[in-house]
Amino acid sequence: MSVLLRDRVWTMLSEVAKRGVYPLHGNKLGIYRIPLEITQKSEIQSILNDLRSSGFKMDTHADRIYVTYKWTEKGVDPVTGKELSADLNITVEIVTGEVVDLIYQIRQLEYFGDPYWIKNYRQKADQNAKMVIDTIIRNTKIGDKFIAHSQKAEKLSLEAAIKKLEEMTPLAKNPKARSATALASTADKSASSKPVAASATATPPAAAIPAPPAAAAAGGGASGAGGQTTISLTGTGTSYSTAEGPIDPKFKEKRQVTGTYQGIKVWGPIDPPGQLGIWGQEVCIDFDICVADGACIEACPVNVYEWLETPGHPASDKKAFMIREKDCIFCMACENVCPPQAVKIFQKD
Repeated sequence: MSVLLRDRVWTMLSEVAKRGVYPLHGNKLGIYRIPLEITQKSEIQSILNDLRSSGFKMDTHADRIYVTYKWTEKGVDPVTGKELSADLNITVEIVTGEVVDLIYQIRQLEYFGDPYWIKNYRQKADQNAKMVIDTIIRNTKIGDKFIAHSQKAEKLSLEAAIKKLEEMTPLAKNPKARSATALASTADKSASSKPVAASATATPPAAAIPAPPAAAAAGGGASGAGGQTTISLTGTGTSYSTAEGPIDPKFKEKRQVTGTYQGIKVWGPIDPPGQLGIWGQEVCIDFDICVADGACIEACPVNVYEWLETPGHPASDKKAFMIREKDCIFCMACENVCPPQAVKIFQKD
């Protein structure tokens, strides 16, 4: 975010703490916070994979990613005329969690020895740090989440959100191209190839095969593995953003069952992968609100849930799936611990 960071570099006059970061006396500290959630290990690994081609040195510890850029300064000793060189570096720390913090420190020049001949060191280090930050945001999943956030928070079109990201990351190294036209074209091709994909020999698992809507009514109330599947988790619905909680407790009065997945009812509307509706009959989760924090899975004493992969959904790439819904003892633990309030439990009649 080099544009936003322009005026966000401070001199620390004393030791200060920022989420476990302790800059040394006199160091320059740049901090930027993005209101995006990165909590899953798969998301952290995705960021690492996306940055491997950028030539940065990377390391991780717990919920943090360290991205280091190295460069060499060359010059001439003003006294002896001898050619000199010094290896310098700047590290940007990505602190993941419910928000994402990007932090960097500009160390004292003396940290690298005695390269007294180097000029404008702080400006160069600051510029390189901003280049790293722009690259992190532009070329990783953070950029995708930022686009979705801009669409939702500022009511921007996909094209405008992409343009905003590009304008805010002008220093990105080998910037990743994102085109709304290309995304739409890909979606059209996916839609036109559906009949072929369904009849191919090497088909995906039954969960990914669309079924005619007429079969939805037959999905009934069977629960557990091996039940009927009449909906797909893939499709062309890619223009959706994360929905806000809580789940509508009266959704059964407003929605209709559009299909089943392994015997579990799915209440529409659905437009996969971006819109998945509300799942379940007694144990119900709004998949468009679920952020895959795992609290319900940990709280359930009878193991009702397991993870279901939902790649391409804006809220999370997996969901807590009530595969053993019939085993629910209605303790309400999962409903009470869900942070975005995506769970609703209905007692059996």
